[in-house]
Amino acid sequence: MIMHSERPLRDDTTEALRAEVERGTKLLAVSPDDDPAVIVAAVDACVYDWQCGQKPPESVLDAEDAPFTLGAVWGQQLVRAFGWEWVTITFHEHGDTTAPGVLAPDRALAVYPIHFIMGCLQDSSVDATILLAFNMLKAGTLAPTTPGSYFNLMDGVHRIIPRIATSKR
Repeated sequence: MIMHSERPLRDDTTEALRAEVERGTKLLAVSPDDDPAVIVAAVDACVYDWQCGQKPPESVLDAEDAPFTLGAVWGQQLVRAFGWEWVTITFHEHGDTTAPGVLAPDRALAVYPIHFIMGCLQDSSVDATILLAFNMLKAGTLAPTTPGSYFNLMDGVHRIIPRIATSKR
């Protein structure tokens, strides 16, 4: 049974993501050309700060827009750093709902940055493991996954030691 399938992003979705990356990098005070690890660290810090009650003013970043803006920035860094690809995933086991996601070239791993960040911003008990996941990918310390399995990376990244508040935002 096929659990999910993928298709390229629609042009309007691609353009919206591009605009949000530009907006998000300005908000985070980073350049789109900065090292992806630096940008991901800024996304992670912003999400964590939000969870700790330090949200940007609504005039700067609306709560409804935040997951899309921050998720676009994070996802684009996976594309830049690891050669991943933005696609639209259809989840057949969930009534054919769709979501934008970023997939590894062999489709072994998937990240749904917008939905993960939405979960973090709506529930401060969700561990914002954005930078941790990026660093694990960069270091190659993930357990092997099967090509074509579309394993949701964020389901498998957990801290062994609780996060220590280090944000400087």
